[in-house]
Amino acid sequence: MISGRHFNNHEIGELEAKYLNDFYTASIPDPILADASEYYSIIFQTFLHRNKDKVFDQMSEEEQKRIYKSQDTKFRNAMQYSFNKGHQTGFALLLMDSKGSTEFDTSFFKNPNAKLAFIYNLDKMISPKVTEQNLRRDKNEILIRETRRHFENGYDEIMYLAKLFYKKGAEVAFEQIRQNIVKANYLIKGNSVLLHVPYNQDFDVTPGFTATFAMESPNYEEWELHWNATYGYQIAKKLIGKFLIHQLSIKEIKAFSSVGAITYKMLDSYFSSSNLNDNDIVYLGEINFSLITPFEGMRTIEASEFSAIRTSLALTLQRRLNISNQNILFAQ
Repeated sequence: MISGRHFNNHEIGELEAKYLNDFYTASIPDPILADASEYYSIIFQTFLHRNKDKVFDQMSEEEQKRIYKSQDTKFRNAMQYSFNKGHQTGFALLLMDSKGSTEFDTSFFKNPNAKLAFIYNLDKMISPKVTEQNLRRDKNEILIRETRRHFENGYDEIMYLAKLFYKKGAEVAFEQIRQNIVKANYLIKGNSVLLHVPYNQDFDVTPGFTATFAMESPNYEEWELHWNATYGYQIAKKLIGKFLIHQLSIKEIKAFSSVGAITYKMLDSYFSSSNLNDNDIVYLGEINFSLITPFEGMRTIEASEFSAIRTSLALTLQRRLNISNQNILFAQ
């Protein structure tokens, strides 16, 4: 509940339905669900390929492709259902005025990382058992049942991914309530010059990663990468690596390439096939992952996930800078 604000169950239900509809019908759609569906479908398909049962392994290639495609459709539907349940739960936890409910002062919503704090504490405000019961229904139940027909250990994987989408739905609920009901603005101390990211707030860069600003200089910016809040506090606070962004002009690239600088020769070769002119600006992105000592419950990066990470980071740059994909290159 929010201090000084009172809503009955009917009002909460109406507000939640209204803002969920707003999410799906917005003229500029929030990409959180669509991006996550694309990203995590890769992880789910990787899981399926690793956990085929013997009967499935003996099927024809055509039949296997049909099943993989059907599983992908059911997966996306199930994760949307999980997202919607999280959105519903977020509205209930933040607006419900009942005995034992957590109280949020309006000043809480101004904290730049209030959303992260809310998601970190979601499992304390509503028990994991209740969450699991809510998610073991409808589209998730269909996906679990269909997965069991041909693949092993599907239940745990589906519930694991469903909880990530559930928390993403709760994130959207938090933001909608902060902006439209509490009407509070984050106390942002400033934004970086190159990519316009906040200096004192975590921000999303892929469906799995958040980043924090690290440092900048003219034509250069650096972020620290972490797993996002949906994975829980202990995992999310571990540094994954750094993301470096260099801003360059085509003219500058050609000049350094002409004197034999190897990196610039590579850039010149890459951009020479484009229709960019000397005054156009391009961006080189570089991901440096950290070597991390494994610990219990740690989320690892799938080999098939790397291309999805690069695609997500490229989308982040495109959206923040409003530029075309042809102006971006990622270092190998």
